[in-house]
Amino acid sequence: MIGESGGAASMTEQNRNYIRKEIGRLLSEIWRIKGLSEQEYGSQHPITKKLGSMHEDADALLQEISGKT
Repeated sequence: MIGESGGAASMTEQNRNYIRKEIGRLLSEIWRIKGLSEQEYGSQHPITKKLGSMHEDADALLQEISGKT
């Protein structure tokens, strides 16, 4: 039992690290696509604005997960 609980804690930390990494990757991709959208449609287009909002939401989530809120 003791070994199992230690393994579960380790797996939980691995999961958290994976989630942080993937959200970071998501932030990068959203930022890249937002830049392309600005070039194509301009900064006031609804798509560009929505991508900006998505980036803010994902960043806030990353901060929350990282305990920086």
